This record gives sequence, C-alpha cells and structure tokens, in this order.
Amino acid sequence: MDLVKKVKQYINTRHLLSKNDTVIVGVSGGPDSVALISILHALQYELKIKLIAAHFNHCLRPEAQGDERFVEDLCRDLNLDFIRGEWKKEKLPQKGSLEELARQVRFKFFVKTARAKKANVVALGHHRDDLAETILMRILRGTGLQGMQAILPKREINGFNFIRPLLGVTKEEIKDYLRKHNLKFRMDATNKNIDFSRNKIRLKLLPLLEKEYKTNIREVLANLSENAAADYEYLKTQALKSFKRLRETSGSNTIQFNLDSFKREHLALKRLLIRLSIEHLKGDTNQLTMRHWKEIENLLDDRPFGSIVHLPGDIYVQKRKYHLIIGLRIVIRSATEKIKKAP
Repeated sequence: MDLVKKVKQYINTRHLLSKNDTVIVGVSGGPDSVALISILHALQYELKIKLIAAHFNHCLRPEAQGDERFVEDLCRDLNLDFIRGEWKKEKLPQKGSLEELARQVRFKFFVKTARAKKANVVALGHHRDDLAETILMRILRGTGLQGMQAILPKREINGFNFIRPLLGVTKEEIKDYLRKHNLKFRMDATNKNIDFSRNKIRLKLLPLLEKEYKTNIREVLANLSENAAADYEYLKTQALKSFKRLRETSGSNTIQFNLDSFKREHLALKRLLIRLSIEHLKGDTNQLTMRHWKEIENLLDDRPFGSIVHLPGDIYVQKRKYHLIIGLRIVIRSATEKIKKAP
C-alpha cells in the first residue's frame, strides 16, 4: 500500500484528526519529520486540515542553525507557515539528563505555539521502530503497565491532542518514501552516539535481539505496547469510577479517602488511585519508582496511624485512623517562605 494511503487509513481508524483541525507539525529536519510534513501536506485538502510547521532549535550542535534554515526552506517550498523557537539556557537546571531536559523544553514550545495559533493538535513524527525502542528501554528500567504503553497514537495533554500519524509504519517504509519522492533531510550525528541509552538500544541491543533471538522483535514489542495500552485504559476507567466513589473530600492541596474502603480495593486499583490523586495534585507521577510504591503499601499494611510517606514533588501520603490522605506540601512551604521573609 502507498505510504500516504496507509497513513491516512491509520489517521482515520485511530480518529487522530477531524475536519477543520489546525495542526502544529513538529519538524526537526530529520527523515521522520520530513516524511511526516510531506505526507500531511499531501493529505491536507482531503482531510480538510490546516498545517503549521514548528521547529525548535535546541542550540546544542554546530549544525543546529543549518537544520533550522533547512526546515524554513522546506516550509517555503510547501507554502506552509513556519514557526521557530530556541532553547535559551541561561538557567539550565542541575538535575536531570540533557536529553530529558531538551524534551521538556521542546514540549513547552509546542504547547505555547499551539496556544498562540489557536491550534488543537500537535503532530509528531514517531514511528513503529521508535515504539519498539521505547518499550524495550522502559522494560529495562522495570516499568509497570502504564509505562508499557510507551508511545500512544493520540494523547490529550494540557488541552491539546498530541498525535503520531506515523506510528503504524516502520523506519524502512519511511526511508523508501523519502527515496521514492527524492526528499532531502538532515541527519543528527548524535543519533550514533551510544552514550545515550536510546541510541545504544537502537544500534546494539535491538539488532542483537533480531539476529540471535527474534527476527520480528520490533513488531513483537510494538504489539506488546498496544496490548498494554488497551489493558491500562480499561484499568484506568475502573480506577476513575473508584476514585469518584471512594474520594470523600478533595481540594487543591489534599485528597482524602476512607481508609477501610481504600484498603479493600485490589492492589492494581490502589496504585492507580494513588497515581490519579498525585496527577490531580501536581500533574504527573514521573518521579515515582517501585521503592515508593512499596513504601506506600507498607504504610497501609504495617505502620501505625499518623505515619507519613514523603514522595518526590512535595507529595505526602498519610495514614490516619479513618482516612488516607494524599497531599501537596505547598501550604507548608509557603508558610515557611513567609516566615523567612518576615522582618
């Protein structure tokens, strides 16, 4: 099947786009994003969507300015609006990998651009091989069912739909498309640097698994991710029902459950209820590890009333005689700051 038709079918079956959507397309200049903008450009009138290309310059490589000029020229040839952004690193945080920090600032740029242009969709160029790499990387880190979802075709974040129209196609299919249409692209030399864990998985571990264990390992991993996503979606639906049923009070800083009712829930739902509570209070659960989950379970089963578990991001979980409290320590912090500032 022609790749444009295949992507169109994937978009339609996954309900990724609707008529009159304004779509911010992330274009780095690499092969995947060039294929993405080219395919969406070919489909824009058929799908009745408006495209705006967005390029974020991380200013980390000597070739970065050349990448930006390349994308700008490409958009001019396609007669598409072009928006640029760059990473101003005056206050570079000390914690976290550079790769993760770059991802975060790029995400903020896409959200800011979508909001400014009144767009409701952000399209990114992840493909099926990216999905396989991501799930393998997370398995090696000891992920749970949520992490096994890896990369979703559509995800609502901050009121915007982030979509991956190429998630149903392989890297080889993208390469064939670029060759067939004689499309130029930019190559990032850091993609060959095995100091980055993802690159090491892509260049060393996956080829080894293909050669020695499973020739279709990428397809197997992608299928595993899709199955996990379906299972997690069902569990989350049940957890949301339990969340509404069990939650007694909630505010901007605390959520309270009846302790006995909470303890009667299945372990999987208990964890999801905690996760939903933390997401409600601070937006994400990115820093939680298995050690934290074990601490919470030990709190519920073995520790006396009044005990507290402190979690990353100023979150605490407290066991009281009749209630389980999940809270955000922002009130305590604010009070402390006021005391420090007082004359």
